[in-house]
Amino acid sequence: MLSLTPWIPVYDRVVVPALRRFTKHEGGITLLQRIGVGLALSVATMLVSCFWLVPQLLLAGLSEAFGGIGQLEFFYRQFQENMRSVAGAIYCLGFALASYASGVMVTVVHRATRGRDGRPDWLAQDLDQGRIDLFYLVTAAIAAVNLIYFVVCARWYRFKESNGNDDGSHASADVELVPKMSASAAPV
Repeated sequence: MLSLTPWIPVYDRVVVPALRRFTKHEGGITLLQRIGVGLALSVATMLVSCFWLVPQLLLAGLSEAFGGIGQLEFFYRQFQENMRSVAGAIYCLGFALASYASGVMVTVVHRATRGRDGRPDWLAQDLDQGRIDLFYLVTAAIAAVNLIYFVVCARWYRFKESNGNDDGSHASADVELVPKMSASAAPV
């Protein structure tokens, strides 16, 4: 939170205007590029974490600033207005599922790396005896696979048309259900 809080205003007031000059894009970079940067930073976070804890937490905050906030902004700009609350719920559901998945991953690592000859597993209580560096490398590999999958999906994605409003509402792109009248039908 300490890295996330100051980063958001710096990003909005310094980074976005600088990027806007180069890319000519309203937000500096697209929402999918922002999420991709967040995912790439999450890979870097896992690689750095096996050496230093403070830089890991700073990178984790930046990763959340790019990925998490970019994802929420993506949901609110690309979903239809009546589906935006569902998007927020899906975002929170993703965090819940990730929490369960991380618990399963820790259990699997404990069981798979338990030494048969009395050696401790990778996540031993005594960090000097465990191999937490290998655990972080496995986590970084999983995050890298996630980044590659995201890039493949992002290349196929087509953004919803915008009417140029900066408030994030895209009324012209939303579908409006209007009954179609034939030429012979009289209005009621």
